[in-house]
Amino acid sequence: MDMTEHTKHAEQAVTRNAENYRQLVETASDAIYLISEEGIVIDTNASACSTLEWSKEELLGKTISDIDPNYSIEEFQKFWEDIPLDKKHIFETIHKKKDGTLLSVEVSGKKSKLGDTIFYHAIARDITARKLVDQELRESEEKYRTLVNGMHDTVWVIDFNGRFIDTNNAATEILGYTREELLSMGPADIDSSLDVTVIKRLIKQIPSDKLQIFETSHSTKNGKQIPVEIQSCVVKYQGEKAILSIARDITDRKRAEAERLKLRKLETVGMLAGGIAHDFNNLLTGVFGNIELAKMFLTPDHEAYKFLESAQQAMGRATNLTKQLLTFAKGGDPIKEVFAISEALTESAQFSLQGSNVKLQINIASGLWEIEADKGQLSQVINNLVINAQQAMPNGGIITLSVSNIETSEGKYVQITVQDEGVGIAPQHLDKIFDPYFTTKRTATGLGLAVTHSIISKHNGTITVDSQLNRGTIFTIRLPAAQATEKITSPKNLLQEINGMLVSAAHILVLDDEEKIRQVLGAMLKRMGHNVSWAINGQEAIAQYRDAYQSGQAYDMVIMDLTISGGMGGQAAAREIIKINPQAKLIVSSGYHTDPVMANYTAYGFQGLVAKPYRFAELKHVVEQVLKA
Repeated sequence: MDMTEHTKHAEQAVTRNAENYRQLVETASDAIYLISEEGIVIDTNASACSTLEWSKEELLGKTISDIDPNYSIEEFQKFWEDIPLDKKHIFETIHKKKDGTLLSVEVSGKKSKLGDTIFYHAIARDITARKLVDQELRESEEKYRTLVNGMHDTVWVIDFNGRFIDTNNAATEILGYTREELLSMGPADIDSSLDVTVIKRLIKQIPSDKLQIFETSHSTKNGKQIPVEIQSCVVKYQGEKAILSIARDITDRKRAEAERLKLRKLETVGMLAGGIAHDFNNLLTGVFGNIELAKMFLTPDHEAYKFLESAQQAMGRATNLTKQLLTFAKGGDPIKEVFAISEALTESAQFSLQGSNVKLQINIASGLWEIEADKGQLSQVINNLVINAQQAMPNGGIITLSVSNIETSEGKYVQITVQDEGVGIAPQHLDKIFDPYFTTKRTATGLGLAVTHSIISKHNGTITVDSQLNRGTIFTIRLPAAQATEKITSPKNLLQEINGMLVSAAHILVLDDEEKIRQVLGAMLKRMGHNVSWAINGQEAIAQYRDAYQSGQAYDMVIMDLTISGGMGGQAAAREIIKINPQAKLIVSSGYHTDPVMANYTAYGFQGLVAKPYRFAELKHVVEQVLKA
């Protein structure tokens, strides 16, 4: 009885266990299969039927190839052949639903043996959604990688230990390291201002919700320093916190900032140069004018005459220097006159080479056409080119200055060439030599040729260069020939015509705040036979002109200095005088040769101009022209 009862309880327990197992299998969310050694489904659960949309009766008896197109029965058996008994094996495959739809599944399987019978347990989980997410992640990563590798800026992912864990192609191209080398390094290896301790501290200080922006410099593999702007923020990278940094090369920006600083300095120099040139021209006017006046009391054969003439020539060069200083500093418009170019070019070239070991050879064609140009600015051009040629021949040589007429389909030109036998210009520099601040000389400013190009352009001309290393350089300038039909008498010939001109005494008002200028200008005008009155500022000139005009004794002419210290200058005063008398005859005068009023005086109501320092012949010529107009 005891054995019978024991057996009965055991059978009941087994039954309960079997029922519990079946309940567990049937309620499982994953598909469960029991497969025979021949690859036939001999048991399954409700989840498998639901997943594959087969009834249990339909599913039982199906072969493995009916539900898994990756395996035939033979391939299935071969697959399990080398896997030990009762060892769980996990793999991914595909299951096919009744309607042919394919599902991605992860299978956890085990081969077992009961007696002599081999069978297989398999639990299959639908991972289609997970595979889609994985695919999207891979595609996102590919897009990220494509985007990052397509950037011109370097991209860094840095862990909290201060090491690079990812970067892009730009980093390898710019810094010269391989990707493998960079991923074994950290920011301290490319930024000499940092070390690992500092980097770790900085990383911890980066706010998790803000972008950090700063500037530093990166070192390339060959030691070159590249200024960069860094933008950094905290990100999640492969599940861990990291720092994403984008470094932009700001070399061009730094260069532009340096250029702007140079320009600001140049503007300051320009203001200083303008003031110096103005004051210097006032001084020159006093000296120059008195020399000219003194010569008038002497005959050419007087012993002192030649010394005064030599001093006058030196003063002329000094005047040109002030013009060059202003052109360098402010780049003014040219004050043009029509003249023959040969004498001015020869004088400028010879003056530039005084005391040098270079020989000057001059070839000037006969019958040169006249040009309309600013003599001072053109002298600066020749000065710049000749000095450059001299510096290219430190051991001496020959500079050839040639001038000739040339006619093209576009018109008539006077062509000037400056040729040297020097070291030449490297091919890679030829297209940059006219750029501001570009120079290959350590002590040069890089402005000479830029100013030269600007001057020629403002004269509607062209300048080109041809050079070969160690064989010399040729600069070629073409300036339009003058189109004027009326020949303007040169200052040299004016002196010969002064006594032959009919001069009527005129009443002239002079506006100038410098007593020495008034004295010299007054002496010159009185020497010409005119009556002179004075005004030291614009308000006084307007008042005097109004009183004279209303009394019926109007001034025949007003000579007006543009710049009056602490008062109204000639430009503003001219506007008011023209309101009083629209027919007023006004001459503008200034030591600021680059002032736009001087270059376009008629646009401001003036009929003539005289630049300081005054030359008697030129002053008389302009006064006569305006009075007769």
